[in-house]
Amino acid sequence: MLSPQIQLFNAIFAASESLDYKTIDYSPTNDESLPYPFVFVAETNSDDVINNKDVITGRLRQTVHVWGYAHYRAMFTDMVYQLEMKMRHLTRLKNYHLEIAGLNSNQIFDNTTTDNLLHGMIEVEYKLT
Repeated sequence: MLSPQIQLFNAIFAASESLDYKTIDYSPTNDESLPYPFVFVAETNSDDVINNKDVITGRLRQTVHVWGYAHYRAMFTDMVYQLEMKMRHLTRLKNYHLEIAGLNSNQIFDNTTTDNLLHGMIEVEYKLT
């Protein structure tokens, strides 16, 4: 059986791909040329996970980054919104039930390259039942 962390990661990765977004599972390097926009499914964190024989409960958090060109702001904002909606409606993993405990997101201008970019970050937290 896969851990709840990898099941959550896989579910959010698949949700992003189902929206036809270029989705990656690693942090791109400066030397790498990835076409914008793209989604990076990043860190998965858990705490207060209690293993009582075969029962695991607790909280899981997933961070998702979105990068896109600033001059396509409406498309970028819609990407972030569509991902948020997929995460809000995620209630079941293969072996676990989820209840959303919170979702935070922000969108900032990114000046780390010569391109005029927007960087969105979504942090979602679930109670694992």
